[in-house]
Amino acid sequence: MGDAEGRASIQLNSPGVTGAVTASSRSATLGPGGGLRGRVAWLAGTVAVAVVLFTSYLLQSRTVSVGSDGASSALQAWEMVHGNPLLRGWWVSDVSLYTTELPQYMLIVAVRGLSADVMHVAGAMTYTLLVLLAAFLARGRARGRAGLVRALLAGGIMLAPQLGTGTNTLMLSPEHVGTSVAVLAVLLLVDLAPRRWWVPVLAGLALTWIMVADELVAIIAAVPLALVCAIRVNQGAIMRRAGWSAPTGKTGWSAPTGNRGWRAQWYELSLAVAAVMSIPAGLAGVALIKALGGWQIGTLHTHLAGRAALATNVRLTGQGLLELFGADPFGAGSGRAVVFAVAHLIGVVMVAWGFGLAVRRFLRRDGIIESVLVIAIVLNVIAYLTVITATNILSTSEITAVLPFGAVLAGRLLGERVLAARAGLAMGVVLAGYAAMLGFSAVQPAAAPLYVNLTAYLRAHHLTSGISGYAEANIVTAQSGGAVSLRPVDGKGRYLTARKWAASTAWYDPATQRADFLVLATAGAYRVSSQAALATFGPPVRTYRYRGYTIMVWNENLFAHLR
Repeated sequence: MGDAEGRASIQLNSPGVTGAVTASSRSATLGPGGGLRGRVAWLAGTVAVAVVLFTSYLLQSRTVSVGSDGASSALQAWEMVHGNPLLRGWWVSDVSLYTTELPQYMLIVAVRGLSADVMHVAGAMTYTLLVLLAAFLARGRARGRAGLVRALLAGGIMLAPQLGTGTNTLMLSPEHVGTSVAVLAVLLLVDLAPRRWWVPVLAGLALTWIMVADELVAIIAAVPLALVCAIRVNQGAIMRRAGWSAPTGKTGWSAPTGNRGWRAQWYELSLAVAAVMSIPAGLAGVALIKALGGWQIGTLHTHLAGRAALATNVRLTGQGLLELFGADPFGAGSGRAVVFAVAHLIGVVMVAWGFGLAVRRFLRRDGIIESVLVIAIVLNVIAYLTVITATNILSTSEITAVLPFGAVLAGRLLGERVLAARAGLAMGVVLAGYAAMLGFSAVQPAAAPLYVNLTAYLRAHHLTSGISGYAEANIVTAQSGGAVSLRPVDGKGRYLTARKWAASTAWYDPATQRADFLVLATAGAYRVSSQAALATFGPPVRTYRYRGYTIMVWNENLFAHLR
C-alpha cells in the first residue's frame, strides 16, 4: 500500500468516521449516486418500490384469514382512538405493541374504521417498511452500483414471503415484526449519523421507546449494541497499553503514534451506556403506565427447555428459519410451492455466507453494525431454543428478526463481491424469479374471513352481545365492526372466568355491559366446555346448533355470573 493510499485508509477508518470503509472501496462509496441527482433518483425509486410492494403484500396478506391475535390489536387501537389512550382496564398479551404497531393501527382504524381488513393493511405496511429499511441498512454508506447491489441483495432475499404460514408469520402475527422495523431504524441512525453526542441520546431514547412495546428488543438490539461497543472499548484499551493508536480497516490498528486515552472512544462508551440504560428505562415506562391505570401485561410462562423439549425446539427452529426465508418445503401445499421453496434456498445460502463473513470480521473496527447483527441473531435463536416455549410452527414469530438481520448481513458483505465476480446477471435472474413468485402470490384468491358465516348467523338471530372462547371472540367483534360483540372467556377450571389476555376488564362489567348467549365450538383452540358453562350459568332457555357451533341462550346477564 502506498503512502497516499495508506493515509486515506487510516483517515477513513479513524474513530471520527462512522461506518467507514477502506480505500479499496472508496470509489464505490464516493461514486455515482452521491449527488443531488442520485438522491432524487433514490427517493423516487424508493417511493415507487414502496407502492408496488405494499400493494403486492396487501393482496398476499388477504390470502390468509386473520385471527383473534391481530383483531386484539385492532380493538385496542379502536379504544385508543375513542378516548382510552392508556388502554385503561386492558390486559394485553405478553407483547403490548403500545409504542410500535398500535400507533399504526390507530391511524388505520381512524381512516378505515374497524374491520378485518385493518390487520391486512397494517401487516402489508409493516412488512413493506421492513424490506425497505433492511435494503437501506444493507446499502449503508455505499453509493453508486455498489449501494444499489447491496440494497437489491438484501431486499431480494426478503422479497417474496412464503404463502400460508410464512405469510401469517410475517404479516399477520402482530408481535415482533414491528419491533424489527423499529430496531432497523435505530441501527440505520447509528450507521449513517456522524459521531456526535446526540446520536447515543437518540438511540437510547428510541430503544427505550421500543422497550415499552416489546421486551425482546433487549435481546435483538440493546444487549448486542452494548456488547459490541464494550468489546470495542476493551479492544482499544488493550491496544493503547501496547502503544498502538487509531484503528484501520484491514489490519485493525496503525503503528504506534501516541495515546489519546479514553476520549478517543467516548462515542462507543456513550452508545454502550445508552443501550444498557434503555432496558431499565423502558421497564420504568411500563411501570409508569401501570401506575397511571393503563394496560397490564399478560403473563407468558416460559422456562428452560428440557432435553426432550430441546430436541423439538431444534426441529421447529430449523423449519421456522426456512419458513422465514420462504424456503420451507415442508409447509408447501403444492408442487409449485415446493419449487418456490427450493428457489429460496439461494437466499438462505447467501445469508449463511454473509453471516460467516461477519463472524470472521467480528473484531474489525469498521464493522459495528455487522457485529451487532451477528450477536442479535445468535441471542435470538438461543433464547428461542432454550427459554421461549416453541409450541408449533406459528411460534416462529419469536425469531422473525433473523430474516431482516440476515438479509442485511448478506447485502453489506456480499454486494461488492457480486460486483467483483461480475455476477450481476445471475443476481438479476434470481431477483426476477423472486419477483415473479411475489406476483404469483399477490394474484391468489383472497381467503374468506374466519367465522364470517357464524357472524352472519348471529346477526340474523339478533344475537349481538355474547361470550365465547378466545379463538372466535375478538375476530368476530372486529370483522363485524362491533355489530356483534363476543367477549372471550376462559374455561380451564370448573367455572367460566373473564379472560385476562387480550381483553378489557370493562367488557365484563355487569353494570354497563350485557351478554346473554355463549358460543361453544366443537373443534379448535381455546374451546369452552358445556359442563363449565352449565356449572356457571345453569341450564339455557334456548339452544341453537349451527355447523360446528352450539349456541346457548339465557334470559339474564351472563357477566354477573362469571367467576
